[in-house]
Amino acid sequence: MTEVNLQSPKAAPKGYWIVLANVLDMARFGTYTAVAGPLLASFGGRVLARGNVTVVAEGSATGRPYLVEFPSYEAAQACFNSPGYQEAIKLRERIAKFDILITEGFVPEA
Repeated sequence: MTEVNLQSPKAAPKGYWIVLANVLDMARFGTYTAVAGPLLASFGGRVLARGNVTVVAEGSATGRPYLVEFPSYEAAQACFNSPGYQEAIKLRERIAKFDILITEGFVPEA
């Protein structure tokens, strides 16, 4: 694990997955989450929000929102592109449809 210097004037930005999940078969969705959850964690990912209770305040949303934080933008990309996650995607075919955005976090100037 990389050490972070908290005294540094500018910390490196984290990476995030913004996911909108439309689960079509909740009974079979656990097959995907049983594989994907530990895989995300192995890249330092952790779910910060899961839209059990969500209000669309403006615009529209195509599914249940998830926000997953990674230690860096590179880690977020590496997780998605990993062979393990690409296999996990196959587990949710015909079970759920995802929109996933991978974005770099914002670190304001000190």
